[in-house]
Amino acid sequence: MQTVLRTLFTLLGHLPLLALRLLGFLLGQLLIRLPNRYRSITRLHLACCLPDSSHSERSRIERNSLIASAHAIFEAPAIWFGPLTRRRQWIATSDASLQLIRTAHAQGRGVIMLTPHQGAWELASFFCAQVAPLTVLYKPQKGASDAVIRQGRARGAEVTPVPTTGAGVKALLAALKAGNMVGILPDHDTPDTTGTAFAPLFGIPANTMDLVTKLAARSGAPVLYVIAERLPWARGFRFHVLPADAEIADLELGPAALNKGVERCICKLPDQYWWSYRRFRRRPPGEPPFYD
Repeated sequence: MQTVLRTLFTLLGHLPLLALRLLGFLLGQLLIRLPNRYRSITRLHLACCLPDSSHSERSRIERNSLIASAHAIFEAPAIWFGPLTRRRQWIATSDASLQLIRTAHAQGRGVIMLTPHQGAWELASFFCAQVAPLTVLYKPQKGASDAVIRQGRARGAEVTPVPTTGAGVKALLAALKAGNMVGILPDHDTPDTTGTAFAPLFGIPANTMDLVTKLAARSGAPVLYVIAERLPWARGFRFHVLPADAEIADLELGPAALNKGVERCICKLPDQYWWSYRRFRRRPPGEPPFYD
C-alpha cells in the first residue's frame, strides 16, 4: 500500500502547478456548492471569529478558504515528491523574511518556528530549513500514509519529522540545545495529555498547547511565525515571517500570547486559513459543545 500511495503522490507531484491549482479549484467548487461539514464549520467559525465583518465579506472568505484548503490537498504531493529543482525555485528568496530567520538563528539559542494551517503550510518547513536544520513536530497518521507522508516531509532537505510523543518533545529540546530550529503547528486542538491550557482565540476559549511556551522559556530561543502565501495564477509563493510577542515565553501568559500571534497570521491572510478545522472541539469544564 505504501508503494501505491507513493506512486500516486509522485505522479500528482510532477503535474504543473497550474494543473494542481485547477484541480484544487474544481474540488473547492464542490465544497462551496454542495452541503458538507467543511462548509458548515467554516461558516460557523467566520460568524463567531469575525463577527464585525459584513455578511458579504465572510461569504467571500468562506469561498476562498474552501478553495485554498483544496489547493493545499493537491499541492502537498508536489511539495513532498515533485521535482526538487522546482521546490527550490518556490522557496528561493533573498527578501527580508529569510533575513529575519537568519538574524534570529545567529543568536545561537535555536529558533522556534510556528506555522499555522494557512497557505502552503507544508512548504514553510523547507523555506525555513534553508537557514539551519529543522526538526518538525507532526501528528502520526493512520495506516500506510504515515510512512509516505513522513518520507515526503523529510525529502531533499534538512528537515526531520518527529511524532507528538515524549520522544518527539525530547528531540525538539535536543535540536534547540544544538542551536538548530524546530517547527510546530500552533493551532491544533491537541489532546489534554500533551499539556494544554484554555486561552482565548478570537475571544473564544481554545484548548491551546503549552509546549511552545515551555520550549521558549527553557531554551531562550526566539519564536517566529511563518506563512507561505499562495500567489494567484500559479505564480508561486511568498513568505511572511512575524516575530512572536515576548510574553510567549511566560509560563502563565504564554498560551494567550501564542493565540494572539495565530490571530495576527489569520488576519493577515484570512482567505488562506483552514477555517474548516474543528478548533474548538474541547471545551472548558461546564461549557456546552461548540459544534452540533
